[in-house]
Amino acid sequence: MMFEKKTTRIIFFLGSLRAGGKERRLIELLTYLKKKGNYKMMVVLTEDVIHFPDFHKLGVKCTVLEKSLSKYDPTIFYKFYKVCKSFKPNLIHSWGAVQSFYSLPAVKMLNIPLVNSQITAAPPQAMRSSFSKLIDNANFKYSKLIISNSKAGLNAFSPPLEKSKVIYNGINLNRFKNLPTSEEMRSKYGIKTPYAVAMVASISPNKDYDRFVRVAEKVTALRNDVTFIGIGGYCDGDEKYKELVDLTESRPRIVFSGVIDEVEALVNACDIGILFSNKEVHGEGISNSIMEYMSLAKPVIANNAGGTSEILRDKVSGFLVDEESDDELAAMVLELIDNQEKREGFGQKGREIIENVFSLEKMGESFEKAYMQALSATGYEVETFQEVYSNNF
Repeated sequence: MMFEKKTTRIIFFLGSLRAGGKERRLIELLTYLKKKGNYKMMVVLTEDVIHFPDFHKLGVKCTVLEKSLSKYDPTIFYKFYKVCKSFKPNLIHSWGAVQSFYSLPAVKMLNIPLVNSQITAAPPQAMRSSFSKLIDNANFKYSKLIISNSKAGLNAFSPPLEKSKVIYNGINLNRFKNLPTSEEMRSKYGIKTPYAVAMVASISPNKDYDRFVRVAEKVTALRNDVTFIGIGGYCDGDEKYKELVDLTESRPRIVFSGVIDEVEALVNACDIGILFSNKEVHGEGISNSIMEYMSLAKPVIANNAGGTSEILRDKVSGFLVDEESDDELAAMVLELIDNQEKREGFGQKGREIIENVFSLEKMGESFEKAYMQALSATGYEVETFQEVYSNNF
């Protein structure tokens, strides 16, 4: 039996589309929903920053609510309300604590269900201020659904369990097709050695680039056939980035690329992916960097921070580390370089995990079910929506 598709109108509300994990996740979700054909979507930003060329190709309407008073500009409450009044969304999908909070007047006054995806990491409790916890409590109270991309995130934020769920990141594997050759990328970024080790991460307090450099120094002191490359820009000022770049002047086999548009191609030209998080201040949700490594069949070395253990299987797709010394970490790198069978075996297992658990289709289907659940309490012709939904799959 055929049913006419009913159009669901959704506003996606976040700070910006700068290069980052949750932003990449949203781009993947928009790509999936656009292909479904039964969604009318608008993206609302509070900063006019878009680092993803793919977003423009989607043809999704984008509105920027310029802040005029301060970082926490109260005029955004009314500006966002007016956008909702005009667009008439069936639901709001927020992607940050501040944006979730800004949406609350529209949620209450216009009776629009809120799907809240503000939980994207698993920070230590000590790093969460009393003010942020108050904001979180208000957001959670008025959200129909609270979605985390990791179990660790739910444990860290403790939202009401009855309206909380985990939807893992999904990745579009088409991103990794038809990439430039490894030879081209190695030449472009100055990798002259047979082997290369990459760390894709912002240069920020949340990431432990100091540890990455220490391990790189140990390996490159022992071997002249390995290059380490850090891929990512700086956050919160550029002093740390300059410090790292200055360090490389006397160490030609330790390289920093800065922000680039061809991350996948450069990672594909490398042999091992690393992610060291600063566990004192940050716990990962599900790291997009690790997902990219595994999608490209690269073995991973990462510390056990937040939700990393939910995607990286120790001694199966790489090494999940805790308190190992720099010497022990360097030994792991060398073991993977010297043992091609293990390196490729870990990489292939990682690719299988992505295909089976972290595919774009699984994430997209899960969000569609979440939308159906959130809409079911609003009288949004749920029976028709469910019939259309089941017919699509």
